[in-house]
Order: sequence, then C-alpha cells, then structure tokens
Amino acid sequence: MAGKETMQRSRMLENGYDALLELCDRLEAIADTLPNAIDVTRYDEIANTLVPTLGNLHELEEQVLFRQLRSQPDGRNVTTLIERLRKEHEHDEKAAAEVADALRELLHGRCRLSWDAIGYMLRVLFENLRRHVATERLLLAERRRGACNA
Repeated sequence: MAGKETMQRSRMLENGYDALLELCDRLEAIADTLPNAIDVTRYDEIANTLVPTLGNLHELEEQVLFRQLRSQPDGRNVTTLIERLRKEHEHDEKAAAEVADALRELLHGRCRLSWDAIGYMLRVLFENLRRHVATERLLLAERRRGACNA
C-alpha cells in the first residue's frame, strides 16, 4: 500500500474506532436504563448499524493493522496473533448480531430474554469491543513507534 493510501486507511480506522466506541457508549446507556426507558428510534438505529459498523472496522483492521503486523522487520512470527485477532472478530460479530436481534425483538414485543439477560448481553458486548479497540490501538501505536525508530 502506498504511503498516502496507508495514512488514509489509518485515519479511516481511527474514525471507525471512534464510531464503534460511540456505539458502545450508547449500548451502555441502554443497559443502564433497561427496562424503564425504551427508545424505539435509538434501539432501531443501533440494531441496524452495529453489525455493519463492526464488519467494516474489522475489514479495515485486516487491511491496515494485519498488513503492518505481517511486515515486521524484526522477523517476529505474528501468525498466532493475527489468528487470535481474527477469532475475536468472529466472536464479536456473532455477539453483535445477537444484540441487534435482541433489540429488534424488543421493539416488536417478542423478546424471550429477561431484562437482566439483555442488560448482561449488552455489557459483555460493549466491554469486549472496548477492550478489543484498546488492544488494537496499542498494536498500531507500537507499529508507529517502531516505524519512527527505524
């Protein structure tokens, strides 16, 4: 990838992280107010944007971060790390789809989960996503530091 394109994709990745963290804040707000403040518009919007936002971000991570990891000049084997991150992506995408489905079911009055279960589901997802973003930002920062020292 050319330098300018890499910088552009890196900016897109950072913007994607910001958007995902904002969705996490919104999921946390929902979890904090269940079952008292059901906002149909907010639930519908989150249900419709969560999975695509996460999928697009994971795609960018593979294009930017994974490519950078593979080009380690010190010859470290990063295959295991990349495979672990890919499995986390798969897990997070499945969990996001389950949350989106639960929100849609709530909107249509047919959710079989308890309020506690829904709140727990939301919390597990946004905590995992926040952790994942923090880890990948650390990896990117490490790569930038390494590039500056090269």
